[in-house]
Amino acid sequence: MGRPKEITDEQIVVTARRCFLKRGAGVSAADIGRELGVSHTTLFNRFGSKEALMIAALGPPEEVPWVAALDAGPDDRPIREQLVEHAKLISTYFQDLHAGLGVLQAAGIEPGKAYRGRRGESAPAQALRALVEWLKRAQSQGRLARCDVDTLAATLLGALHGWAFTARVCGESTAPSAGERYIERFIDLLWNGIGGNKA
Repeated sequence: MGRPKEITDEQIVVTARRCFLKRGAGVSAADIGRELGVSHTTLFNRFGSKEALMIAALGPPEEVPWVAALDAGPDDRPIREQLVEHAKLISTYFQDLHAGLGVLQAAGIEPGKAYRGRRGESAPAQALRALVEWLKRAQSQGRLARCDVDTLAATLLGALHGWAFTARVCGESTAPSAGERYIERFIDLLWNGIGGNKA
């Protein structure tokens, strides 16, 4: 008998997420194991249960992937251009998040379970903190009008989160081009108040 296939938790999570998003909550651990070339027992040995596997695959990541880009900026490019770029990354993140949480909900798993038992700063807190700090740095450089950055950051995140939720629930297009059009229009709407003639 050959040596058992070595597979990482990350490979399992990526494949499980793809299977759940494509085929729904009813996909079995055996089906996911077949795609990976391992037995369903391997999946349960790693994650303990199908519910735990679903939460790992469909819940929010431990670290918000676009926070590092915010922490590194702003750079020398025009602030509006950077704001649109960050907003597009945030919008994609929220769309992916809603897709995963929707499957969890369809399986009868309360989405809040995906956040419980996590150590350190929560994903929403990471996101808000990073955006507030980025906006403060832009203000301190004289590149944004003076305003309440906490409210501005919450408004930006809320609008992007709301669009992702509405698009999914109401059957609107979640194609990248639809999100980009929304973001451009939304930033344009805000820009007269927060940017004015700032770079």
